Amino acid sequence: MANLVLPSKYAEALFELAKEAGNLAQAKDELIAVKKVLDGNERLKDIIFHPGINKDEKKQVISRIFGAQLSKIIMDFLKLLIDKKRERLISQICDIFLDKVDEEQGIKKITIETAYPLDSTEKDRLVGRLEHAMKAKLVVDTRVNEGLLGGIIIKERMRLIDASVVQFLNSLKTKLHSVKAVKAAKPVKKTAKKSIKKPVKKILKKKQAKKKK
Repeated sequence: MANLVLPSKYAEALFELAKEAGNLAQAKDELIAVKKVLDGNERLKDIIFHPGINKDEKKQVISRIFGAQLSKIIMDFLKLLIDKKRERLISQICDIFLDKVDEEQGIKKITIETAYPLDSTEKDRLVGRLEHAMKAKLVVDTRVNEGLLGGIIIKERMRLIDASVVQFLNSLKTKLHSVKAVKAAKPVKKTAKKSIKKPVKKILKKKQAKKKK
């Protein structure tokens, strides 16, 4: 599992800086663009991440590619990461920063897995109910999980709500309750008690007969 302590510190610092400047929404859009370009260009990553390439050359490449597309805050931040030799953390910092901005704006990202594709009506109805329950605006990623026998799996970051498991557990509880009910309803046989009492009565009669003699 990746260590997110250092990326989180950088993301927090950038978040506070952008928030203070009233620039959160713009910073979010710019970092989405930066991440998209980096993730889609292996050649660019090879240059930016290469330990043998001079820092100034890397910063010139960043300036040429993004130019006036980035605000001074984001451009200076990227150059700072290069100066600190933390350029490999850019993608992680972007992800953490974007999550912080979403949280600030009351937006939550969730993943919904179902055994079959949801049509638009089903998806809208489900998202509407979840937004009402979670009291948040949701950004939803729907996926098909053919391994599910039924039900639905909802993930929010590290949290997992597995409706298919809940359904299974509920059905299991129902079965257990029905088994207990059947057992409780069965009449208790008294044959065992009689079989015990008969030999005891015989022994007592023999003892009483010996005393009389």
